[in-house]
Amino acid sequence: MTLAIRTCPTCDQTNRATDDFCPNCGASLAGVQSTTLPAARSLGFYVPVEQRFGARPKRRRDADGAGGGLLSLGLLTTITALLTSFGPPLGPAIWGGGLLLMVTGFWRMRHDHAAFNRAGIVTTAGSVFVLGVVVGQGIDFPEFPGRSDGKPAAEVPEPTAELDWGETSGTPTTTAVPLPLGAAPMFRGGPARIGEDPGPGPQGDPTLLWRADTAGEVYSSPAVVEGTVYLGSKSGFLQALDAATGEERWRFDLGEYIVRASPAVVDGTVYITGGFSLFAVNAETGEERWRVPIRFAGQSSPAVVDGMVYVSSHEGLVYAVDAATGIQRWQYQTDGLVFSSPAVADGSLYFGGVNGDLYALDAATGRPRWRFSTGGDVYTSPAVANGLVYVSSKNRVVHAVDAATGEPRWQFAAGGDSSPAVVGGVVYVGSDDGGLYALDAATGAVRWLYATGAAIRSSPTVADGAIYVGSGDALYAVDVNGQGKWRYPTKAPIESSPAVVGGAVYIGSRDGFLYAVGGTGVTAP
Repeated sequence: MTLAIRTCPTCDQTNRATDDFCPNCGASLAGVQSTTLPAARSLGFYVPVEQRFGARPKRRRDADGAGGGLLSLGLLTTITALLTSFGPPLGPAIWGGGLLLMVTGFWRMRHDHAAFNRAGIVTTAGSVFVLGVVVGQGIDFPEFPGRSDGKPAAEVPEPTAELDWGETSGTPTTTAVPLPLGAAPMFRGGPARIGEDPGPGPQGDPTLLWRADTAGEVYSSPAVVEGTVYLGSKSGFLQALDAATGEERWRFDLGEYIVRASPAVVDGTVYITGGFSLFAVNAETGEERWRVPIRFAGQSSPAVVDGMVYVSSHEGLVYAVDAATGIQRWQYQTDGLVFSSPAVADGSLYFGGVNGDLYALDAATGRPRWRFSTGGDVYTSPAVANGLVYVSSKNRVVHAVDAATGEPRWQFAAGGDSSPAVVGGVVYVGSDDGGLYALDAATGAVRWLYATGAAIRSSPTVADGAIYVGSGDALYAVDVNGQGKWRYPTKAPIESSPAVVGGAVYIGSRDGFLYAVGGTGVTAP
């Protein structure tokens, strides 16, 4: 019996002729001539080289194992930078260094399988995820034209001509809308977050009055005060636009962070969070009045009432700041992340946490009053009306809780990312199942359900006897009896919530535009 072998030219290891690579040093055996051993010697193939030949083999080339350490260090550095309150230039410098360490670690480990094993699949997967998050949030992809990239403008979407309700298409026009008779000064209409705007809404068929390019997806909801629309943008700016024409009046740089929070406009000042700061900006000129450092802002929108600004941060802190001076009065630390915008009513402040709890604090001191577990993550903002707090959680349940004690009154299986509106004894809430629900505010009983066919992540606004909400890639108008009035399409899904003032609906879309939608009928002067 014979055995065909190949001798590694790098380490002199004896290998089977069928091996393509030397298992000792990893060198390629391609092109190495095979030899044949007699039966007696073939048994020695399984004996280590040192015992068979009495010679010490050539030293195996050390694997470049430093890549795993660099990968782990880069992951730790990047996560630390993202979760701490370091602002520019220190914050971007830290996560940029972590990003470089991760890339270097991957490069050094590209041929070192042992190092990949030591680094571990969890660390590697985590690094890839963080890398994707940093790159995805740091780059503003030019998805839609008509921007600063010089590409031609996208076609303006027309209202759908053939719908179940039989409405007809409107014709886009640049005719100015009447100056707003009222105001929508902050997210959900006011500090109690009940979701009611003064209106009036559009009359007749939906008509595009104008649209403004924000240079990125719109997550912020507009505020409308004294003929000006205020909006945060993905590009990191607070913009002030003429409500009648959409022309930009000024813009204020909030830093290189996506602005998801909605502005609050009170007494000539715009309050908004961006990056690691709460800003106060002159509503007329766009000049900064003050700024207060906070932990990472996230999507919580300020509530302004009785000379105080209340806002929560992504990292679980709730702040109370003097509206005139920017002096912090108190802060409250939760045990989890917070995306919810606080609601303030009757001396109490209410907000939800990702840990599933609904909190009630004393608005003057920040001391806790009660805490209620919803059983699901709370990203939405609570609404306070009639002595009850209404909130929707991610497990698709709407809760009604006693505002004074935190005792549950009722719950209903709907909701998700849409904050409820409470007007006229009815709770209106959008749901992840694509339904707009009308519930009795006292009992939770269903009055009607309107199906949009797509998940509703926009929060409904009630004005002038109608409910306005974004669902999928369209703006819907539904009357208080649950009958559809009209819809107006955009080019991408809507997460922004509408403001309804002076015969127009103002709403942003992930297509990067802020829309002003009016009607063909006569509006109030």
